[in-house]
Amino acid sequence: MDFRVEDVPKPKLETSTDAIVRVTTSALCGSDMHVYHGKIPDVPTGWIIGHEFCGVVEDIGDAVTGFSLGDRVVSSMYTACGRCAACVSGDHRRCKNMQMFGMGRAFGNLQGGQAEYIRVPLADMTLRPIPAGLSDESTIFTGDILATAFTALRAANTTEGDSVAIVGAGPVGRLIAMCAPLFGVARCFIIDIETERLEEAGAYGAIPIDARTESPRKLIKEMTGGAMCDAVFEAAGNVPAMETAFSLPRANGSVVLVGMLVNEEFPLSAGDLWLRNTRVIPILGEPFKYRDELLTLIAAGKIDAGSIITDRMPLTDATEAYRAFDNKEVQKVVFQVTE
Repeated sequence: MDFRVEDVPKPKLETSTDAIVRVTTSALCGSDMHVYHGKIPDVPTGWIIGHEFCGVVEDIGDAVTGFSLGDRVVSSMYTACGRCAACVSGDHRRCKNMQMFGMGRAFGNLQGGQAEYIRVPLADMTLRPIPAGLSDESTIFTGDILATAFTALRAANTTEGDSVAIVGAGPVGRLIAMCAPLFGVARCFIIDIETERLEEAGAYGAIPIDARTESPRKLIKEMTGGAMCDAVFEAAGNVPAMETAFSLPRANGSVVLVGMLVNEEFPLSAGDLWLRNTRVIPILGEPFKYRDELLTLIAAGKIDAGSIITDRMPLTDATEAYRAFDNKEVQKVVFQVTE
């Protein structure tokens, strides 16, 4: 896909439940790279991408009741109405109004947040106010990767005393490691092939394993006395990471697919899964369920999600940011859009 920065018309309100947000901070997410590499179907040329963003309410539709002009807000990565049967049951992905920002027509035909302005449908549900005293950088990830990390731990029924492994020490993997102590995890292993990423993950209390020099399965088997892991989180989104992840759970354990996988081969047969009785749990982060709890934890100093940011760039440098991210020269980039 041809990536470039260009001027486009400012978005306008289309329905009474819309808000127009002046974006102050946006982020480059690993899942954006699937668009970059053309793996997401039906993303037209000129599409605005990006689904992690904060900003200031610039305009609101007549039916929006929860916000006023000038409010600082953080957005969920996708929309939901909050009123239908699916939303009331907590299954916001099944909302008939679900649209994901920046992922093209296949994901709801909604432009993204790597822009100066964005139209946010169903604003009362999609947006949350940023609490006083908190920065964009501390809260922006509640809309996606921090909520995804929290969702993964909840989906695995992680509980006190568990041993877990994270395959992939990128941003979302490090956030899982950061959140794991909140669930009482006794041992948290994190596996990667990048020394710098492993060192950063170790700062959160995770036990780093360099897959280039050590066998993750052999080492974890030794350190757990053969018990292996209660839950394993695949957070890299590639076949080698999946193969490693499926080698690490105990019998009746779980593998949670956190990394976005598109057309990758599954590493095990149905028979292997049956024999091991492994629970396979693919997830999409659930910000609507957890963002209020996460904002409270951030305000209390229990989570420092902004610490995973490695690079800050103006939005005008977005093309360079994508190139650098693709070449692993940067890890988690935020775009400083407007003041």
